[in-house]
Amino acid sequence: METVPGAGAIPSSAVPSVQAPAAPLPEPTEMMQPLEPVAFVSSSPAVGALVSAADQNSQSGNLDSAVAAIERAIRIEPRNAALFYKLAELRLKQSKPRLAEDLAKKSALLASGNARLKRQSWLLIGNAKVMQQDFAGARAARAKAASF
Repeated sequence: METVPGAGAIPSSAVPSVQAPAAPLPEPTEMMQPLEPVAFVSSSPAVGALVSAADQNSQSGNLDSAVAAIERAIRIEPRNAALFYKLAELRLKQSKPRLAEDLAKKSALLASGNARLKRQSWLLIGNAKVMQQDFAGARAARAKAASF
């Protein structure tokens, strides 16, 4: 008969087992939220062509090619907030929420005069937080989005 240490002659089968509580289920408001499309504006025909190629690749499921096209566009226009947002969307689709979050934060930072893009960026951050099971962070990001 196996005994519980320090408990005298109590058999271990008489001691109830303690299991860790299951992770709480997210509230419905903590689920992924749909994102609205963001208008893209560029003065560069090359960037416009790269964004079009990225959109086509993304729609056909070739996310790696879409990412490569947007990354090339960012090298041409490194201060274009919409490009960082598009790249963040792609990274979220690739199940890379931490990277998507960082890119969306950069988009929000660069979108100084564009409240709609800032709002969408923070909503995307909220979705990235949900994917990372950071529900408090998702709520905070959505609250920030609501301020724009």
